[in-house]
Amino acid sequence: MYIVAKDGSGDFTSIQQAIDAIPAGGRTPTILLIRMNEYQERVVVDKDNVRIIGEARDRTVITAKGCALDKDENGNDRGTFLSATFIVMGNNVEVENLTIRNDAGDGRDVGQAVAVYAAGDRGVWRNVRMIAHQDTLFCGPLMQKVINFYGGRRGRAEVVEFVGDCPPTQSRQYFEDCFIQGDVDFIFGPYRCWFERCTLFMNKRGGMYTAANTPEIQPYGLVFHQCRLTGECEEGQGFLGRPWRRFSRTVFLDCDMDEHVAPQGFADWDDIKVVTERYAEYGTTGVRADQSPRHPSQKRMNAEEAACYTIPDVIGGPDGWRPDRRTPTWFLCGDSTMANYPDAVYPMMGWGQKLQSLLPENVFVENCAVNGRSSKSFIAEKRLNFIELCLRKGDKLIVSFSHNDEKPDAERSTNPRVTYPEYLGMYIDAARRQGAEPILVTPIPRRLFSDDGKLVPTHGPYPDAMRDLAAYRGVRLVDLEKAAAQLFSKLGAEGTKRIFCHVPAGSKNYPDGLQDNSHLREEGAVRIAMLFLNRLQSPDQPEADLEKAEAADFSGLVAAEDSVLC
Repeated sequence: MYIVAKDGSGDFTSIQQAIDAIPAGGRTPTILLIRMNEYQERVVVDKDNVRIIGEARDRTVITAKGCALDKDENGNDRGTFLSATFIVMGNNVEVENLTIRNDAGDGRDVGQAVAVYAAGDRGVWRNVRMIAHQDTLFCGPLMQKVINFYGGRRGRAEVVEFVGDCPPTQSRQYFEDCFIQGDVDFIFGPYRCWFERCTLFMNKRGGMYTAANTPEIQPYGLVFHQCRLTGECEEGQGFLGRPWRRFSRTVFLDCDMDEHVAPQGFADWDDIKVVTERYAEYGTTGVRADQSPRHPSQKRMNAEEAACYTIPDVIGGPDGWRPDRRTPTWFLCGDSTMANYPDAVYPMMGWGQKLQSLLPENVFVENCAVNGRSSKSFIAEKRLNFIELCLRKGDKLIVSFSHNDEKPDAERSTNPRVTYPEYLGMYIDAARRQGAEPILVTPIPRRLFSDDGKLVPTHGPYPDAMRDLAAYRGVRLVDLEKAAAQLFSKLGAEGTKRIFCHVPAGSKNYPDGLQDNSHLREEGAVRIAMLFLNRLQSPDQPEADLEKAEAADFSGLVAAEDSVLC
């Protein structure tokens, strides 16, 4: 997770800096949490698997003033597609809980001025405000001139010579609970898009809510479901849409429309680009519920026809994409025994670092554990606050502290019977406020054996305090201390050297060698991660059996019901 804060309190002060720092190739989305402020910058998301979250929708604002009448180096108009405030070129990009605005002004003065250019595939937009005038939201592929304008950035989005006569496209976008404001043709493009519970707001100028240019053989275009159409234009000056190209498709299902919507509904563009049965409406409510004066060529769908328009049909595609079902994320809160480590200290690793590779594809792991933190200092640094902003229903918050709670310094020390359970309770409350599941995990033992070969407990009353709290608060507990202690006792003093970071002299990162009895090496990280998952899946297993743990199939940990309907 990267924190973007304009005041310098995060990892980056600009959104683009954070995007540029995202490593390529990861399966788990990189989370960018954008703190409240107004960010005056054009943003290019040219990475895949990115999740961008605003701290507060109306107070986390990205804004710029690009417009079609801006001049290039030769004095020519740049045009619509070089005006965007926010352009997504990568696949699997999710944006939520913020505002994206183009402040160039009225289209009669500046021409088109795009707020959002959604060019990638499998794009998800939740609770996002998109505000502009003419041409607010474009959902379609890149052109070479756009790639050139952004210095060769292109991500993995489709590229075409010209978007007007776009070839059939497989790319898709999903919008949920968004607020989209504009006037002339302000939602446009050739992509297959599903809008769920969105508000479409027409500016005073009036115009067209949509202007699709769906390719002829493409079965779906823009679909709006349970959306609200309103605005501030004069009554009847907002048309549902017009065809940018001859075979465009736009459908409104179960949408509420007020007096700003024109009684005619859809409108022809000209004598060639006219409304056909590819434009349709069903279940309209509100002032414009009576469809009798609608455009004579639009389709009036019946219930059976409307039932054929579903998210899997419209944007599911051959990969069965279901953006209405969020992929759950497991957020890890803990210390150095759980944290991620860089290659520079290999083979030292935290067990949380190995979880993602052991889990099925329908779950993501966000390892927020940090070296040296206790349950207290983790909260003091606002790390839990940031994680809570990202938690959603169906996620898990996995909490494992103790190693540093035992330290004597005031910044980290907690009392095992008083402040330690109080701080753990804050993690439980944060998870439950967001509909996520809190899971408490007792700490792994240190490698300390007595002279007679017995493992010596080193965490005092802390594990028992966590066990008691879990029982009292009704929280799932993974007793990793007990399971790992059984494993370590089985391996013995010599065998546990393969678990902990014992490295011989002459190693690349440890030329003088290392004997660390608290932190894990790669083999140990894998074994403890497997042991954790084994216990999470089968908490009543009578004893820690390493062979069974290593052979376990953990796909059952993420059942179908864990993919939560949003």
